[in-house]
Amino acid sequence: MTDIIKKWMAFGLGVAALSADKAREFVDQAVARGEMTRDEAKTMMEDISTRADEEKQSLRNWIYDQVNKALRDAGAADATRVAQLEGRISALERRIERLEGASPTLSSGACEEAPTVISE
Repeated sequence: MTDIIKKWMAFGLGVAALSADKAREFVDQAVARGEMTRDEAKTMMEDISTRADEEKQSLRNWIYDQVNKALRDAGAADATRVAQLEGRISALERRIERLEGASPTLSSGACEEAPTVISE
């Protein structure tokens, strides 16, 4: 799945780069033909650049959301859930250590009774 995402990202960046090159070429030609001033061309390229940055961020957010959705659907835990589980494990380990420290130790000659098993 990661390969597909990487390929789509590369494709998207390639399209964006090609689009920016084509836009620059178009603007340069318009200036050369006298259809646009250098200032207008500069403003137009800034607008295009701003819009492209917004679209890239939008694409990143969409990909992030899709990856997280796929991970959730697959049952993967997110970082918050992992941190919660690690905290619970640590608390249980401390509790076990306290309980083991509080239990009486058997003397060397003592024999522990086997637990009684009740079957139905």
